[in-house]
Amino acid sequence: MGGLPYPELSDWHPKGKVTESYGLWNEERGAGTRAVMVVDKSGVIRFLEKYVPGTLPDPNEILQFVKSL
Repeated sequence: MGGLPYPELSDWHPKGKVTESYGLWNEERGAGTRAVMVVDKSGVIRFLEKYVPGTLPDPNEILQFVKSL
């Protein structure tokens, strides 16, 4: 996804290390829980929403939250 004006995080190696540190690792599935986070410039998580497989985040909800910051 080149050209995005913000960084994205991939949690590939070591597998699940970052996901686990945020409490989002699903040991049963051996994968991270689907989630969207908004992190401010100071590194503070301002928004965290988890999603079950088969559901999608509401981009309008996330955008509304970001605009409120």
